[in-house]
Amino acid sequence: MINKADENGFAPAIILLSLSSNKNQPMRKIPGILLLSTLFFSCHKNDVPPVPPAPEMSFKKDGVEEKFMLQNSSIQPNASWPTTMTDFVVVGHSNDFKTFLGITVQVSGEFKIGTYDSNTTGCYVIADYMANIGDPNEKDYAIDNAPGSPACYFKVTITSITEDRIKGTFTGNYLYDRTYDQFITITEGSFIAKRNP
Repeated sequence: MINKADENGFAPAIILLSLSSNKNQPMRKIPGILLLSTLFFSCHKNDVPPVPPAPEMSFKKDGVEEKFMLQNSSIQPNASWPTTMTDFVVVGHSNDFKTFLGITVQVSGEFKIGTYDSNTTGCYVIADYMANIGDPNEKDYAIDNAPGSPACYFKVTITSITEDRIKGTFTGNYLYDRTYDQFITITEGSFIAKRNP
């Protein structure tokens, strides 16, 4: 029997294993092996902090998933009147920069974790899906009521705010382009954004 810990401190597990070698006590082998495995792996853990998730934006447009790169995200005082308002902005774009989705939430006072709805008083929600940027048929789908359709709404839920990351989800019934009299649906959206000053 070993009664002195080695330099890695594995003596307790080895003692259990030596006790379990008795043929009359076969059931003790399993706990001994499990304890040895636990001690081995726990002593060899890397103390490397987890890597923050990469910034991204994903959503379904008319039922088809799209993934955008994050261009900008910030929480800051409103630059124009009224200065008591706080603006949250997140903007994503396609790889070819031809399509953008921008979301802005403006609240009075501090911007916090919670749900912000375009049909709720006390906050302003702006969403713009811009397609064919720079082309003659450029389109801008926004929160606007399409004729003969239910009132347009867009909802943003902020799930986490840290010093360097903002996470949230978004959805709505449709966004409308009045020039072309067309609408799109944006649903099941989410973003993990790097927070810019």
